[in-house]
Amino acid sequence: MSRPCSGGIVAVLAAISLATLAARGDGKRELVVTGCLLSNGYAGFQVDDAKVDSIDGKTVADDVAAAAPKKWILDGGDNLRQRTGQKVQVAGRSDWGLPDATPGTPHLEVASVKTVAASCTMP
Repeated sequence: MSRPCSGGIVAVLAAISLATLAARGDGKRELVVTGCLLSNGYAGFQVDDAKVDSIDGKTVADDVAAAAPKKWILDGGDNLRQRTGQKVQVAGRSDWGLPDATPGTPHLEVASVKTVAASCTMP
């Protein structure tokens, strides 16, 4: 007679969940920002005239989008030079909006970049 091994499966699932939480334990939030990709120094990039589309997978309300920063400094994302001057949508992680966030222009750790338009116009 065999007995189910549910205790072992539960322990493995719990370990995976704890590892995932530890990896993301920095408290940063998932954001999607759309705007104009510009060069920022020798190898840096920023999104200007930006609009925050979503936070943690949820579309933001108009008042939150209006209050959000219009400029974001991008961290990572490899070489984005070929997209400079394009309107892009950037998904990533940031501590913006959290009580202990670093003051000044917020940074976005780039997870992905998608071109929305071949060019962008600045106001």
